[in-house]
Parts: sequence; C-alpha cells; structure tokens
Amino acid sequence: MAEIVEGVHYLTVDDLVEINRSLIELQTPDEPVGVLSPDNLSSSQARPSMVRWYEQTNDMFVLVSVLIESLIQNHPFANANKRTAMMAGYVFLLLNGYELTAPGDEIVEMAEGLACKTYTREDLENWLCYWSRAYDSRELCKTGATIVLYETVKFKMEQQN
Repeated sequence: MAEIVEGVHYLTVDDLVEINRSLIELQTPDEPVGVLSPDNLSSSQARPSMVRWYEQTNDMFVLVSVLIESLIQNHPFANANKRTAMMAGYVFLLLNGYELTAPGDEIVEMAEGLACKTYTREDLENWLCYWSRAYDSRELCKTGATIVLYETVKFKMEQQN
C-alpha cells in the first residue's frame, strides 16, 4: 500500500481501486464495481505529486484536496466516486501524519458540494485543515496495525451512510 516519494506517502492506482471495491462491497453490494476510465484514474492518482512538484508545496492539505477533487471531478469509477474520493483522502492523511475527524454528515456534504461545484478545492483544503489532527502514522507499522486501520476505515465508511 502507498508509494513513498521524498517523504510523502501517495496512494497507488491499485490502492484507489481497492478502496472503491471495499466501499461498494460494504455499503452498496448490488452496485457494479469497476473502473470506467483508467486514464482518468491514473490522472487523479498522479495529481498530488504533480501539484507538489509544480507548485513546490509540501502542504498535506493541498495535496489531499487535489486528490479528492480530482477523483470526484474525473469520475473514474462506475460507482461510489465521491465515497472513494473522501475515503482515499482519509487514508492519504493517515499515511502522512493526520487524521480526519469530521462527522459523517459533513463528509457527505463536502463531497456532494465538490461534485456540484458548490464548494471549491480551496474550501475543501480549509475544511480538511479544520477537521484534521496530528496522527502518528508509525502506528500503522505495528503488528496488527493493518487490522486496526481496516476497522477504523470501516467505521468511517459506516458513518458516511
């Protein structure tokens, strides 16, 4: 899971596909699972590293906001694009030392607002900063951490319903 480049843990395309599949299986198992546009998915996955390079920023909230916005706007999956975007953002933050603590209804509101362009990427960035707290990502390296991460993510996904 995740590719580390100069200290930043980026989610891979495979990670994003797995997040999408897991969300659908957990929340809406009758929906089809699949990638509609591999190019759009690759573009969304690469966007944080491109922004980091070209804007010369290490601001995690900038990087995660472009990932979320790109997944929502590019609509690479057959279903659950907004859910996948928000969960990918949550995991990206965890891997990079932050935990998103926003309530489920606020997460849904932000995702829907981004989709219909009521909210901008800058609004998302500020919202992420407000609702995030420091997290020791070294916890993810401990024995059993994968199970804890899975349970945490599963709980967050259930809150989104």
